[in-house]
Amino acid sequence: MTQLRRELNRLWSNEHASMSLGCLNCPDLVRCGGQTIHGQGFDCLDNCCEKPRECRAVCPKALTFADRIREVKGLDLCTPVATRLPTVAVERYVPLVFHASARSKNLMVSSVAMPLYRFFDRFAECNYSNREEVAKGLKVDLGANLFLSGVARDHEVEKWWKLQLSGRLKAIKNMRRIDVAMVTTPNFSLMVDRPRWDDLHSMKRISQVYHELVSEGQVAALHVNGRTHRDFERWTEYIVAHPEVTHLAYEFTTGTKNFVRMQQHTRWLIMLATLSGRRLGIIIRGGVQVVAELSAHFDVTFIDISPFEKAHHRFVAFIDDDGHRRWAAKHTLPGEPIDDLLTENVRVSRLWFQGILPKFALAA
Repeated sequence: MTQLRRELNRLWSNEHASMSLGCLNCPDLVRCGGQTIHGQGFDCLDNCCEKPRECRAVCPKALTFADRIREVKGLDLCTPVATRLPTVAVERYVPLVFHASARSKNLMVSSVAMPLYRFFDRFAECNYSNREEVAKGLKVDLGANLFLSGVARDHEVEKWWKLQLSGRLKAIKNMRRIDVAMVTTPNFSLMVDRPRWDDLHSMKRISQVYHELVSEGQVAALHVNGRTHRDFERWTEYIVAHPEVTHLAYEFTTGTKNFVRMQQHTRWLIMLATLSGRRLGIIIRGGVQVVAELSAHFDVTFIDISPFEKAHHRFVAFIDDDGHRRWAAKHTLPGEPIDDLLTENVRVSRLWFQGILPKFALAA
């Protein structure tokens, strides 16, 4: 483990640690919950860059702080209650496909996911004229249910916010026209080494874009990004107050990839599910190690990028004697399509995922 990684790990929230002394008089203590970390620190402003003119974080010392708070209309998660949309049947396993390169025929699946950020351009115009173009662009069955995944690297996630409200509404209108089954909200990042106002700002953006989606008639999953106990308490309060929330989204591929943190975030998600008062669906990226635990409280759907990526690197999936998914190199001839590889990867991966789901989850 690198020195930088160790330093960042010390900033992980630890709900059993004492609150930092500098948090006691903070006007946003109720929203934030206070800094309780493994390491030492007076308050979250220890992470301030001390460059107010250059700072891009949502920090009270930055010259842009007031503008950043104003753009989200305050840091409370509250949004108007929207009409609950008709329930969408969501499969437990959905492969993610980026494009049709190196393939010659359609992938025959009943549901497929693609990255949200490949759906629109910087002017909020849809990259597809109709559903037939989507099927052709991804080489999938025309009748497949289409999911848009908002999980991506920060520079891609920020593209949605940069559209501004008018652009986002335009893009949502195109989702409805193309008949997108569900979209998971962008997972605006929460970072341990920034002042907490940056986290609160990202969370408010998530609730705001979720409301924009569902109020325009687009079924969506709320990405409950959080990194403290208080963050998940606030998401619970939001969900209880918003019966239109039927599905959540979460990703275990970056900060929560560490198994210790994965387990902590799973406990927070289970707390949310227990207190929400209703059974919710959850769309996850990564986190197969905690699927069994989550399945006791959620209807879990796994969006899986591995079959597509592995096929393009000429690997084929198989299940070993212990039930684990493994990958074997599969050489192809120059120019040979990878259709058979991708089809087999999806088939095996679906069986593998069904094998790690508890039987009661499959019957739900």
